[in-house]
Amino acid sequence: MQDSSQRIVIPMEDEIIHTVEHPFCSDPTCPDKEDPELLAQVAQLVEDGLLTEEEATNYVLGKTL
Repeated sequence: MQDSSQRIVIPMEDEIIHTVEHPFCSDPTCPDKEDPELLAQVAQLVEDGLLTEEEATNYVLGKTL
């Protein structure tokens, strides 16, 4: 029987949270919330009528649409 104090714990890798399809995550401290290029893309979607302002806010906050 092994002593539990000698166990090796291997941390799982974090899942990918930023992709082309999902550039924003739900972490409020993540710098994605201040990325000028990403925010400009979202602003363009609002201007084009593809997102409402509320949807754009939720998208930037990493909430699903």
